[in-house]
Amino acid sequence: MTTLTVAFDAGLPQARWGPLFHVFRLERGDVVLRWHPVDFPVRGHSVLERADVAVLVQPPQEAGLAGLALDAAAMVVVMATGHPLASHDELTVADVLNAPFLGGADLDPEWCAFWTLDAQRRAPPTRTDDSVENMQQALAVIAAGRAIATAPAWAASGLPHPGIVALPLTDGPQVTTQLVWREGDDNPAVDALVSLATAWTGGDRGNGSAPR
Repeated sequence: MTTLTVAFDAGLPQARWGPLFHVFRLERGDVVLRWHPVDFPVRGHSVLERADVAVLVQPPQEAGLAGLALDAAAMVVVMATGHPLASHDELTVADVLNAPFLGGADLDPEWCAFWTLDAQRRAPPTRTDDSVENMQQALAVIAAGRAIATAPAWAASGLPHPGIVALPLTDGPQVTTQLVWREGDDNPAVDALVSLATAWTGGDRGNGSAPR
């Protein structure tokens, strides 16, 4: 038997990718899947540090890795119930310019810049003093009203906290979910999963680990 370790973002609703791995297991009964939930990406550490492949939302670009976009989704802004921005029906980047975002000293800076809309605002945001490492910590800070955050639209209804609401960000970037693997990996199970995912999505293999 071959073991394939799959990393995925902890704290996000991931069952939507279950059919892909179900078909993979039907086709490759010789492969045992081992699941590895991961926290937010940290500078100096590979997103595949302890895994063979990963299903990650908007992963940072990393030399030596290839990726396949499984899907693309609109972005929403997540905030506490009762937050001043929550009185809107929808938001623009201009609406959130002055709102503080989450912070994290060790988090991957490119990854953070995407979620804090640095390219759209053309400047880094104000950040809270809260240093977060994972989704659970981030939700606690958001629910307390100290910061806002962004997320893919599909995740909004599955966030495990009743003190949070999400609003569409009309001019935000698309958020991609990626299947990520090491370039040149000679593991037949990795190749089989990538081939299946490519056929499943109608995509192109190796289209970059974090397309913008």
